[in-house]
Amino acid sequence: MTSLTTLIDIPTEVYVCENCAHVQSPNLPDVKAFYDTEYKISLQSDDHDQLYETKSGVPIFRTAHQAGLVLDLELPEGANILDFGAAKATTLRAVVEKRPDLVPHVFDVSNDYREHWSEWVADENQATYELPEDWRGRFQAITAHFVIEHVDEPVKILKKLAACLAPGGQLFFSVPDPLGNSGDLLVVDHLNHFTEASLRWALRESGMHVDGICQSSFRGAHCVRATRLPDGELKASEIEKSAELSEAKEKLQWWADVLSRLEDGKNFAIYGAGFYGTLISSRLKARPICFLDRNPHLQGQTHVGRPVLSPEDCPEEVELIYSGLNPDHARAILETQNEWMPAKARISYLAV
Repeated sequence: MTSLTTLIDIPTEVYVCENCAHVQSPNLPDVKAFYDTEYKISLQSDDHDQLYETKSGVPIFRTAHQAGLVLDLELPEGANILDFGAAKATTLRAVVEKRPDLVPHVFDVSNDYREHWSEWVADENQATYELPEDWRGRFQAITAHFVIEHVDEPVKILKKLAACLAPGGQLFFSVPDPLGNSGDLLVVDHLNHFTEASLRWALRESGMHVDGICQSSFRGAHCVRATRLPDGELKASEIEKSAELSEAKEKLQWWADVLSRLEDGKNFAIYGAGFYGTLISSRLKARPICFLDRNPHLQGQTHVGRPVLSPEDCPEEVELIYSGLNPDHARAILETQNEWMPAKARISYLAV
């Protein structure tokens, strides 16, 4: 299954590096064509967005949360900023609305998003497929929101981004944390599943200095800040192995056990129309009555042929609700927000 919850007819294979605890999946059959013509992120509608969390009943979307993290970088007046792997660049657009002095640039490996860019980014500040040579040394900030996990040669890409930084410029990027959000280990188009140790290793090999890696800024993700090392400066000493190596192996074994034990229920719904919910649906022979999701952009739509409803609209005949949420947080979410459940329904959590 891909990160956009579509199914591809290839096996899910995952490898763990014994040296740096990096977790890697094989390349897709034609990875360049996949991102050029098949990977359509948030192109369903102009206002499509992914739900990050709900606080006091109010949805908070990923774009707004990411924009806040970029604004926290406190960039200098008039800074050149690049959104690498920008897709529609909605995060950068939200940043520029708050900081109109910034000069936005966008890059992606597809032309599908140019229509969205052209509304607010100068043509000469747009690029696709290859980073322009005259962008070397240009940027006070480069951002990449959930991009580096998709590339087949992450060190090569990080080196290119380092070369595009101006002196003192910052690279800020986010990638899934496969130990904090272990479903990432099963995402077939995430070729890289970075542990903190492997992030430090990759950045060291790219000639970058790690200024910070944070797991609390974005739930289920690493948020990374790095700067380019001065030319000729020695790389850091070898990074020691960490407990992440054994933890990654344990998470993979846990998923193998969980997926082998999923059983069909009767009159069931699935809470969550994202990756976890779709994963559960793909492993069951029966089809759910519906999906339940708090993202208003999904409600009223269909997902794998079944309606997506607000939890408050859960049909009374539902007797079983599969939790299609991150298993590390599912109980805390559903056991405190379950007033909507039909009286005879129970929740089934992903567990061995």
